[in-house]
Amino acid sequence: MNCESGFECAKVAVPLDHLNPDDQIFEISLIRKAGTENLTPLLVNPGGPGASGFDYVRDNYETLGTQALRDSFQVVGFDPRGVGRSAPVTCSDEKLKDQIYYQESGFPLGSQQDFDFSKAALERFAASCQESGFDVAYFNTQQSARDMDIIRAALGVEKLDYLGFSYGTELGATYIALFPERVGRFVLDGAVDPTLTSAQGTVNQVAGFDKAFRSYLSDCLSRTECPFQGSVEAALKQVEELLVELETSQLPTQYDRNAGLTVALYGIIAALYSEQSWRFLTQAFQEAFDGDGSTLLLLADFYNDKDPEGGYLSNISEANLAINCADERVPPEDFAKLREDVLDASSVFGKYFGYPELSCLGWPEGKSMVQLDYALELSIGPLVIGTTGDPATPYQQAVSLSKLLSRATLITYEGEGHTAYGSDDCVNEYVEDYLRGAVLPASELRCG
Repeated sequence: MNCESGFECAKVAVPLDHLNPDDQIFEISLIRKAGTENLTPLLVNPGGPGASGFDYVRDNYETLGTQALRDSFQVVGFDPRGVGRSAPVTCSDEKLKDQIYYQESGFPLGSQQDFDFSKAALERFAASCQESGFDVAYFNTQQSARDMDIIRAALGVEKLDYLGFSYGTELGATYIALFPERVGRFVLDGAVDPTLTSAQGTVNQVAGFDKAFRSYLSDCLSRTECPFQGSVEAALKQVEELLVELETSQLPTQYDRNAGLTVALYGIIAALYSEQSWRFLTQAFQEAFDGDGSTLLLLADFYNDKDPEGGYLSNISEANLAINCADERVPPEDFAKLREDVLDASSVFGKYFGYPELSCLGWPEGKSMVQLDYALELSIGPLVIGTTGDPATPYQQAVSLSKLLSRATLITYEGEGHTAYGSDDCVNEYVEDYLRGAVLPASELRCG
C-alpha cells in the first residue's frame, strides 16, 4: 500500500512467541521505495538494537549505499519487534526518561546515595515502559530473527539477502544460526561477535571508545583550534577532571536544560561514531572549558534521539534496553571482574560503565530462546566488514565473526568511525560485487 511519499508500506503478522505460538499476534512494519517491487529484495537493519529500519530507509534512501545498490535491489526496511511501528516498547512517563538520560543524583559517583537514587529511578522507568503492550521478554534477538524468516516468505524468496549494520550484524548472525538453509547473500558491517558475553561486550566497547577517543585527541592536538595542549595523555587527564567535576555539578547551556555527567558522556560517545563529527566534539570541549555545555547537550540529544524542542523522536532508548536485557545480562558473579576490566580498558570512561547491577533493573530476561550454533555450513558465505578504528564494535569482533561463520569473507577497512559501507569506494565495490553474485578475489580483503 502507498504510505510515505514515494514509498510503499506493508505489515506482516507474527506470533509473540514463535516456539509456542498462541493467539498473541502483532504486526511488523515494512517499507520499500515505490517502483522497486520487481527488483531482488534486500532486507536492511541499521542497528541499535532499537533503530528503526522503516525510518532508516524512508529518511536515507537517496544516500543508502550507492546508486548501484538502489538500482539493483528492492531495499526493504523493517522495524524489529519492540521498535518504532512494530509493537513498540512505550514508556508512560517522559519525565522519568529525561531523568534517566539527562539528570544526575547530585551525590558522588559510586556513593550509596548515588546508587540508591539510580536504582529507584531505573526501576520506576522500567515499570513505566511495561504498563501496556506485550511481554517484552519476547522482544529478544532470536524472536526477531524468526520474524525475519516470515518477512522472507512474504517477499516470496527462498533465500534471504540481507544488509545489517552494527547490532544488525548480530541479528543477521542469529538468522544464520537459526535458518542456515535460507541464507542468501549477507553483508554484516560493523560486526558484533555474538559469542561474547554481555560483560565481554561491555569491556570491548569501552576499550573501543577509548581507542577512538585517543585517535580524536591526537588529531585535535595537530590543529590550531584544539582546546587541548601537550600530549594525548595530558588531554585525557583534562577530560577526566572535567567529568569528575560534572559528577556533582552541571554546566549551563543556551537552552532551558543543563549539562551534567550523563550528558557529557553521551555527547562524547555520539561524536566518536564518525570522524566527520570530531569537529563538533572539539567545539563541545571548547565551550565546556569556558563553562558552556550547549554543544555537549545537542550531541547527547542526537545520541538519544531527543527533539531539542521537547519530546523524543523515537523509542530507540527503551527498545535498546528491552532487547539487550532480554538477550543477556551480566550475572552477579561477574560484577566485580567487570568493574576491574572496564577500569583497565579506559581511564576516562571505564568507571562509568562499572555498574552492571543497575543495567537491567526491572527488565525481564528473554523467553523462548535456544542455544545457537553459528558455524553451520552455508551454501553462500557472508561478507563481514570491520573498521580498524570502530569505537562501538571494535575491529577484532569482525575478525572473530568472520572466523565463526561458514565460508565468510572479511573486509578490513583501515580508518575511523562506525561501519564502512557507503562511505568508502573500495568497500562499496566489494559489497556490491558480492551482492550481485560475483566471486570475491580472496577470503580476506583490505580497503582504506
